[in-house]
Amino acid sequence: MTEFIISEDFPSNQVEFEKRFNDEQACRDYMAKIKWPEGFRCRSCGHQHYWISARGLYICTRCESPNSLTANTVMHGTKKPLMFWFKAMWWFTTRQSGVNATNLKDLLGLRSYQTAWVWLHKLRRCTIRQGREQLSGKVEVDEFVIGGHQPGKRGRGANGKTIVVAAVEKERKKLGRIRLQVVSDYSGDTLKQVVTTNVSEGSTVMTDGWKGYNFLEENDGYSQIKILASKTDDKESVLPGVHLVASLVKRLILGTFQGRLDPRHLQSYLDEYVFRFNRRRSKSIGKKFMRIVEQVNKSTKTTYEQIKDGVPPLFLLAN
Repeated sequence: MTEFIISEDFPSNQVEFEKRFNDEQACRDYMAKIKWPEGFRCRSCGHQHYWISARGLYICTRCESPNSLTANTVMHGTKKPLMFWFKAMWWFTTRQSGVNATNLKDLLGLRSYQTAWVWLHKLRRCTIRQGREQLSGKVEVDEFVIGGHQPGKRGRGANGKTIVVAAVEKERKKLGRIRLQVVSDYSGDTLKQVVTTNVSEGSTVMTDGWKGYNFLEENDGYSQIKILASKTDDKESVLPGVHLVASLVKRLILGTFQGRLDPRHLQSYLDEYVFRFNRRRSKSIGKKFMRIVEQVNKSTKTTYEQIKDGVPPLFLLAN
């Protein structure tokens, strides 16, 4: 039985990645190390000893229960080698502007565009860590809109577009972490749900004074700073952090994804962007790869129908 050591273990660059994960066994060993950081534990009886079957299953020597590296995760039932998944995870996490399905299809030599599309959506579902920390300190909160084939009217109420609420931490003159959430309307109940889910109590929430945020004045857990725009102010000068993030998101959608996004899937793309943005200061691109491998191991089985219909991960449905 292999002895595993708990440590943050990841390739530091592209060359190291290609050298290290150049065969299926290397990928399997890494997946096993992430799945069982303290060594193998049978999912049925907790026993620590196993043997590996011809199909690559870890068979418990006590109860003979089969333990799979991919079962009941987003990779459930995959017929492709783990090497393909590892390459997909590497490109997904290390390319500055992400990768679209056409790119991934060509990079992996896949025959089907749909396979690449589904894989990327499965990985996007792994960018949200269950129990992740809320934003704190000074946090800008505002809404912006994405999509629609008609210009619509300016400001709140723009028709035919998808509403996104952005929350952005302010760290002196820099931006901290962000959250992006698709919503159905600008009501106080909706905005309260976004703020209380993503911003910790004790924080100072900076808004443009929209009445939907009036709940902040009645909630002892938050303080509110209203930054009201005069007629001469540029919109971008009010809550500049949110407007910068909004412009970056729109640029990404027009660039990497060429503006073609189904509103049902927008939240997944936003989750990917948040994952990338919040790790922009990481000193190693390989660490982002390791985080996705960890999240894939903790993920749940996901079907094509769930992805197509925009059904969120189970732990989000429970909240």
